[in-house]
Amino acid sequence: MLVQYWRSFEHLERYARAKDREHMPFWVEFNRKAAESESVGIWHETYAVKAGSYEAIYRNCPPLGLGPPSKLVPAAGREKTASGRVGVEDPAEYPEEADIGV
Repeated sequence: MLVQYWRSFEHLERYARAKDREHMPFWVEFNRKAAESESVGIWHETYAVKAGSYEAIYRNCPPLGLGPPSKLVPAAGREKTASGRVGVEDPAEYPEEADIGV
């Protein structure tokens, strides 16, 4: 699996389409060879995520994915539930002793 983070979609697109960079020549050759056989599959997704519009929860594992490039905070109090993290619930409903950690 390969995960990349780009400054913007425009930066990603500019790199991906640049014929003088590594990606485009490799991608063209890979697709040419992959068309000869069904033994290799491709899963490719691109997301444009607005800063602060995502969450990642970790328990007993190191931060992965979108966690490392952002500020990690404990899932405690208001942040204990997804609805609380987006501001739908009253933070008084979640006493500190119910913390689940980060």
